[in-house]
Amino acid sequence: MGVSASKERATFSIAADIKSRLEDEVPKSERSRFVEKAIDQALRAVAVKRLKNILDELPRGSSHKGESTTDFLRAQRMKWDGRPLDVLKGSKE
Repeated sequence: MGVSASKERATFSIAADIKSRLEDEVPKSERSRFVEKAIDQALRAVAVKRLKNILDELPRGSSHKGESTTDFLRAQRMKWDGRPLDVLKGSKE
């Protein structure tokens, strides 16, 4: 989210009481920016929650003994992305 980012109009419905509170609290000239920031923060929270769930589901135990956490997470990311593990080792792109 930046100053130079292109803007698009969005149409959606919100509860009347939330709309009223928004109008009471945020000046008209600042509402789009306020709503954009609120949506961005909410989406980031969703992404953090999803990542925490993924990390909670990682395999436990000694199957990765000797492998650094960084290397393990890189390999997991490659699997999640669908990229071949050769990419991780630098032998394939």
